[in-house]
Amino acid sequence: MGQKASKLSKEDISNLKKETKFTTRELQQWYKGFQRDAPTGILTKDDFIKIHKQFYPFGDPTDYATFAFEAFDIRHHGFVTFPDFIISLSIASRGTTAEKLKWGFRLYDRNNDGFISYDDLLRVVSAIYMMIGTQSVKFKDGEDAPEDRVNRIWATFNKSLDNKEHELISRKEFSDNKWAPDVIKALSVYDDLI
Repeated sequence: MGQKASKLSKEDISNLKKETKFTTRELQQWYKGFQRDAPTGILTKDDFIKIHKQFYPFGDPTDYATFAFEAFDIRHHGFVTFPDFIISLSIASRGTTAEKLKWGFRLYDRNNDGFISYDDLLRVVSAIYMMIGTQSVKFKDGEDAPEDRVNRIWATFNKSLDNKEHELISRKEFSDNKWAPDVIKALSVYDDLI
């Protein structure tokens, strides 16, 4: 894919349509916006944070944007290309439940050890609370603080709060559909962009 091309080639569109759930028109529109935000053809972590700040002006999206950037950086290059961006966006916004859970696991597994610890979960949930701004959003009763929500989620996995330093959520447990609605809701921050 040409770094400075103003339009996607037919081959690029064909390949991206196979890998995403976007139409040709949507791909072209997203590419135009991507080129505007990343004229060099790549998004850096700082670019990602800046873009998130535009969409979440009432909070501080820095931490969440950093975590999301790492999940969008599919090839672990330290930057996000348009294919990386659009494939991840397609999964996060239009993917199947199984695809969203697989992508979400990458977001929550902060140290990339193949498990989600209590601390991993708390870091991401806290980042979501900071991003959306707790002053502008009404949370569920008993979930005014990130710890309250994480404690509820942790218990959903039959994990003990008394032993939270030693227990972990496996990829298989995370992908279990009984918890899917909570995960999908947490990942739905990109749904409004589509």
